Amino acid sequence: MISAMAERPLPEPPTPPQRRQRPARQRGLDREAIVTAALALVDREGLDAVTLRRVADELGASAASLYDYVESKDALVELILDRVLGEIETSDLPDGRPWQEQVKDVIRRTREVFARHGDIARATLGRIPAGPNALRGMEVMLAVLRTSELPVQVVAYAGDLIGLIVGASAYEESLFAQEGVGFDEVLRYVREFRSYLEALPPDRFPNIVELAGPLTRVAPDEDERFEFMLSVIVDGLAAQRGAG
Repeated sequence: MISAMAERPLPEPPTPPQRRQRPARQRGLDREAIVTAALALVDREGLDAVTLRRVADELGASAASLYDYVESKDALVELILDRVLGEIETSDLPDGRPWQEQVKDVIRRTREVFARHGDIARATLGRIPAGPNALRGMEVMLAVLRTSELPVQVVAYAGDLIGLIVGASAYEESLFAQEGVGFDEVLRYVREFRSYLEALPPDRFPNIVELAGPLTRVAPDEDERFEFMLSVIVDGLAAQRGAG
């Protein structure tokens, strides 16, 4: 009896737990390729179109494979934004011109670059860009502002203010472009809005009624409003020279 039990074959032991293997990285996939594909999505469809799944589809890859290179959509947006900021040419600054003109140039160049990339300017709102291109741009802007002899705290505030204003302005402009609103349609609406303002009760809204024309003026030069904003910014900063 004992001999028969000893000869009985033993059951197979359970398979020991094994460390889960990461899937092999897809050949040709890297962070630069991911950012390029994501930026192409922004250019075609806007920032809301960017998801890891959509970007992976653009690359013919799985969404899971992208996590080897970017940990989240938010991290990817940061990389896209820094790629765009790298297109702003500032290597020639500071130069010998008045600091006000140099500040205006940086803002114009930034606006021009943002205009090429859908609503990417929206990504500047509510976040502090800190990629290498963002830092280089910030260094240039601070270097220009420090030639103004403004107090250092005014310089610091000015850098933040300029980034906020140019981002908001470029984002506003992108909304019209994305919605495909033509100039004729805008002009029609402005005229109707002017008539609406002029029809308001003047006893309750005397200033709006009196200024209905200037408030709804369509400038012959589409950059007139933008250039007015630039002048207000730099003149306001210059007025702070004795502050602090």
